[in-house]
This record gives sequence, structure tokens and C-alpha cells, in this order.
Amino acid sequence: MEYPMPDKFLIADDHMIVRRGLLNLIQDQFRASAIREVATLKDLDTTLREWVPDLLILDLQMTDGSALDHLERICKANPEMKVLIYSMRSEAVYAQRVMMLGSVGYLSKESSEEEVVRAIRRVLQGFEYMSPRAEMHQHDRGPVQVRDPFAQLSDREIAVMEDLLEGKGVKEISMRLGVQPTTVATYKARLFDKLGVSNIIDLQSLVLLHRNIGS
Repeated sequence: MEYPMPDKFLIADDHMIVRRGLLNLIQDQFRASAIREVATLKDLDTTLREWVPDLLILDLQMTDGSALDHLERICKANPEMKVLIYSMRSEAVYAQRVMMLGSVGYLSKESSEEEVVRAIRRVLQGFEYMSPRAEMHQHDRGPVQVRDPFAQLSDREIAVMEDLLEGKGVKEISMRLGVQPTTVATYKARLFDKLGVSNIIDLQSLVLLHRNIGS
């Protein structure tokens, strides 16, 4: 009987407890020849320059920036590597977007252990993975995606939106993104206009609404 070759895994998450949990799960459920961990985007880039795994499990928000800003570049630079996003961010907002940027799947950190195993196994077998919740939301949007208000936002507008939802101010966001506060203010105004909201409370309500639609 022939067994598949053991796989190489790279876990990129800024929370040690998440990395260790995934490491233990992979060791228990999969044949792994190597499992490495990184906690920052900088360390991720350094690691990928010298060693490329079969599967990268990647959080969207790291301590040194948003992985969304780098995802397309990472995927194009390492076409043989599969990328599974593992995040607390809303599936309704992000699942389809990260798939368009090159990832093969999106998995919520609220998923059960069984779903995590199922998702990893599926992408290692060469398939894409979206949770039933995210697939339902995608199907509901229709071919022109008119029902998804977030599809019209740019990646940078999405990043600003998430920072606003986390309570960050314009100056703090500008420092994180490396742009002028006036530029952040412009992104904020644009996303408010596109989403038809006028304040953070309305923005929070809209995100929660579409998260519930996908659940």
C-alpha cells in the first residue's frame, strides 16, 4: 500500500497559543515532515525565501501589518504552496476576497476542531475550501454580487474599515499603514460613502448583519 508523502506546514499567527494548538492538531491528524511557526509578516517573508511549505496557514492580521496587503504577492511568488487563511475576521467580508487574491481556502477561528481538520485535508488534496456558511453567502450574492456591499471596497479600504471597527483612530491607522492621516481620512470617507453609512455604529451594524447572513 502506497502512502502519500508527508507534508510540510508553516503556521503564521501572532498568537502563540493559536500556533501551538494548530501544531498539536497537525501532529495528531496529519503526516508532517516539518512544521514551522512564524509570528510576524517579516519573519514569514524571511522563512519563505529559504524554505517553502506545502501548506501555509495564515492569519490575516499580524502584529506588523495586515496579511491582506501581501497575500497576492505571497501566492504569486510561491505558486506551489497552498495558502489557507485562518482568521477571526468576518467570513462574509473576507472569504471570497482572499480566494480571489490566491488563497485556496478561508477558515474561521470559530470553527470546530473537526472543521479545521476537514479544511486542511481538503486543501492538501488539491481542492478549495470555504465553510458552508461562506458558501451560502457567496451563492446568495448572485453573479453580479450586488448583495455584497463589501465587494466594491478596495483592499486598502477593507484594511481601514477593520482598523476602525477595532477602535483605532485615523492617526493610529496612518502610522500602521505608513500613509498620511489625510489619506486614511479619504479612505474612510470613500468606504462610508460606498457602504451608505455615516458613523462607526452603522458600520458595525452592517458588518454584523452580513456576518449573520453567512452563518
